[in-house]
Amino acid sequence: MRISNKSPLIIRFDGKGITRNSNINFLNEYNGSFSDSMKKTVQFFTQKYKCYAIYGSDEVSFIIENPNIIIEECGSCHVNKIISLFSQYFYEYFNHFDKHIKIFWHGDCFSIPQGKINSYIKYRSGIIKSVMPVYFLKKKEIKIEKLKLAEMIEKCKEFSDFNILEKNLNGILYYNGNELDLIEYLKGNIVMLKKIDIENIDIDFN
Repeated sequence: MRISNKSPLIIRFDGKGITRNSNINFLNEYNGSFSDSMKKTVQFFTQKYKCYAIYGSDEVSFIIENPNIIIEECGSCHVNKIISLFSQYFYEYFNHFDKHIKIFWHGDCFSIPQGKINSYIKYRSGIIKSVMPVYFLKKKEIKIEKLKLAEMIEKCKEFSDFNILEKNLNGILYYNGNELDLIEYLKGNIVMLKKIDIENIDIDFN
């Protein structure tokens, strides 16, 4: 299967076994944690490829509006070759920061129409929002079998560390190395939350 050289490219990863691994808590934010490593990795790749990324829970999606950047780097527009190369870059970069355990990733890539970028980001945000409260409450050993999403979020508010969940609840959106306000973006507004200089963060992939 080939990707289009004219339509935006989605490259999506989800971590293998992360939600079931008791040694990983993707709500922790200390230096070298899963969350911190993901943030640094997303900053780097969104700046490198001048692209969007939305991440949350154990998944991340890169939305690359100019797929030729990837096609030229990989020397191919075949899906398998792109995933093979990009996943190696992503694996090596992420695990450079996350020292306590090696994370492996399932990868996928496909093309979407330019006009569907916002819809895709909104869709992934919805998936993340449905996962995060479940994960949070399970970590608290709270039964959730009969709770609806809104009820789970209300239950989460009972805990003192809900503020950590709240800022990750809908996912985190980046563009070109900078964090954007996801809620404002979905309303059609571009609001930068953090301007990041990551010029000196680099790894030799050779």
